Amino acid sequence: MDKTLSIIIPCYNVEKYIEECLESVCNDRDADIEVICVNDGSTDGTLDILEQWKQKDARVIVINQENKGVSVARNQGLHIAKGKFIYFLDSDDKVKDVAILEKCCEKMQEDQLDILIGAGKSFFETEEFYKKYSYYEKSYRIEHEYPRIMKGTELMAELQRNGEWAVQQSTRIYRRKFLQDNNVYYTEGQLHEDNYVTFMCMYLTDRTTAVKDVLFERRIRENSIMTQKVTHKNVEGYLVNFVQDLYLIADYRDVKSPNMDMGFPLDIARRDIKRTYRLLDEEEKKSLEERLTEEQKFYFDTLIRREIEAEDRMDAKSKFLERVNRENKEVRQKQEIRILNLEQQLTKLEADRKQEQERNEKIKKDLQKKIKETNKDLKKANKKIKEMKESTSWKIGRAITCPVRKLKTILRKFSNGVA
Repeated sequence: MDKTLSIIIPCYNVEKYIEECLESVCNDRDADIEVICVNDGSTDGTLDILEQWKQKDARVIVINQENKGVSVARNQGLHIAKGKFIYFLDSDDKVKDVAILEKCCEKMQEDQLDILIGAGKSFFETEEFYKKYSYYEKSYRIEHEYPRIMKGTELMAELQRNGEWAVQQSTRIYRRKFLQDNNVYYTEGQLHEDNYVTFMCMYLTDRTTAVKDVLFERRIRENSIMTQKVTHKNVEGYLVNFVQDLYLIADYRDVKSPNMDMGFPLDIARRDIKRTYRLLDEEEKKSLEERLTEEQKFYFDTLIRREIEAEDRMDAKSKFLERVNRENKEVRQKQEIRILNLEQQLTKLEADRKQEQERNEKIKKDLQKKIKETNKDLKKANKKIKEMKESTSWKIGRAITCPVRKLKTILRKFSNGVA
């Protein structure tokens, strides 16, 4: 009997995480789901854990295969899936709540949707990873309303304008019949294979929408595809997406949507190619050159390499201008510091001169005051001397006058006597 939802989980060497993943998926025993776990040739204890879960929960289905990559694993799960709807989950991530997935399936059934896009949330294995990949904290968010049913290209453009577009498969629930009718599958042996599938499905559907519900929680950890060292395989995967997008846009612009202007998938692919190519060392670049097909090499040389070289020249020019500006800025700063020092010295000299002037003015006033006081004292002294002189002359005159008078009296008496 068909289930409502098939959850497909590719698994490779995830014994550390698969238990937590399955607990999040199977915690609701009444959920009408099947959980298809594809063990992709794991060499650790992943398969043992999957078998244990298969024994305790009949909804868990285990497929064991040689290591062939995540694309083959997804295709295998899709091949045997019986659910009306399909949900892809990475084995180191978790669903937020199975009830949310079921609610989204009900909406898809009511509105006859081919694809429903939801939000996601990131969590970090360590504090170091949070600091290094903190930009993932804002990834997979949906904060705008998308209430109406739209064509995939319309919704894609809306999400892009709002900065909420993401290619992560765990942000999507697909109608299985839609995938089967359009022969949708993942390119095997290729990294970043979900980019092309995402764009292709959006071009194909006329019935899709987006909701704010958080469908899954993404683990940011060491040695995942997104955090491990970049190699030529990353560049090759994005280049394959670029070529596929070229044909896809050409086909659907000419046939189904002649007025469609959806070039941003190519812009995204070009950006990813250039970003990862710049991270390669010379040995990895050589490996990339050796692996490219003639068609891939043509597009890489004509559309990518020229952009890289032009951007590198612009970057070199920008760095040169930045260096010149930085040197000029340093010279200006030194000159400004020198001028500032001179201004400070001049201000100090002015202050010293003012202080000296004030000091001289004070000395001058003090001297003037002392001179005035001295002149006043001198006048007093002169007056006193004058008074003393006058007093002394009177006393001297009197002292002389008295004896003479007495002598004259004696002589007069004497003369009278003689006579």
